[in-house]
Amino acid sequence: METQHGGRAAFAVRARAATNPAEVREVYDEWAPTYDEDLCGPAGDDYPLPGIVADLVARLDEPETDVLDAACGTGLVGAALARHGFTSVDGLDISPRMIARARSRTRRVYHDLGPADLTQRLPGAPDKFGVVTCVNALEVGHLAPTALVEFARVVHRGGHIVLTVSTDGWPDVEHHLRRLASRRIARVLETGEHPLHPSAGSRHVVAVLEVVAASAPTGGPGW
Repeated sequence: METQHGGRAAFAVRARAATNPAEVREVYDEWAPTYDEDLCGPAGDDYPLPGIVADLVARLDEPETDVLDAACGTGLVGAALARHGFTSVDGLDISPRMIARARSRTRRVYHDLGPADLTQRLPGAPDKFGVVTCVNALEVGHLAPTALVEFARVVHRGGHIVLTVSTDGWPDVEHHLRRLASRRIARVLETGEHPLHPSAGSRHVVAVLEVVAASAPTGGPGW
């Protein structure tokens, strides 16, 4: 068996090399059994981003807010939100085995969980949620930044999108955020950089958006 960091690196490389949703699903289905340990370490405190995102959501929104955790994986963000008292959190992920891990957590953290290809139209009515979270999915081989339009579509006006993206991927995401702002769909409230892991050289941008459109359009050509 590979070491914690070796396993993490190997799966991360494979995930970034994926060229279609089926390949992404395969990687994360294989990674699911060791995902939490690979990212969080034996003590469970080696991966700060889910907690940082949950802290931001708790600062901006009430615990009764309906939240969609997009690309929820094994439920690390959901668990962090539950510690803040959030009880109405739905999770979507492309990997059924990741979803199964999220569902098996000792403390129930999700109201509803299901597999979904997030490159397509999201299930759910427009304006359904007060918040969408998306941690480390807007990356090469995963979700294109065009998914931000769908995130905005399912968030009501005045709601928030809280996301993380690597500094390498940030310029492309930032470009799409400017387009969302120019079309008066969403605006950036704040950004900040944080390490992916305490011992890692790589850093990730954490961004908070406010949805300003009464009803955002669906993503498509031109985005």
